[in-house]
Amino acid sequence: MTTVNPPTFAQPAAPVAARRPDGGVMHFVRFLLIWLLMGMSCVLLFGVIWIMVALSSTGRRKRDILMFLIPVWGVVVQIQTLWRYTSKNVYWSVRADRPSKSLFA
Repeated sequence: MTTVNPPTFAQPAAPVAARRPDGGVMHFVRFLLIWLLMGMSCVLLFGVIWIMVALSSTGRRKRDILMFLIPVWGVVVQIQTLWRYTSKNVYWSVRADRPSKSLFA
């Protein structure tokens, strides 16, 4: 009797050679610059769409922008999303059903 393994949909881990060092200070500077650009562009609809793309790129759903309306949780989601979006490497555990990438990867 043979057993059939179900297919896995998780993304393979990036090879060690493909990972680039990401200094904490430069990552924080990129985080602040992207945060300022997104904040200024939110005056227009473009900024809201950009935030939704960032949410989608980091493994969340675009509709998670509604969590920004929750006082404390919205700030946590925004900071976590922008920190992941501005990293050079995908270091967080990705969901099997949502692809993850960062802006600079």
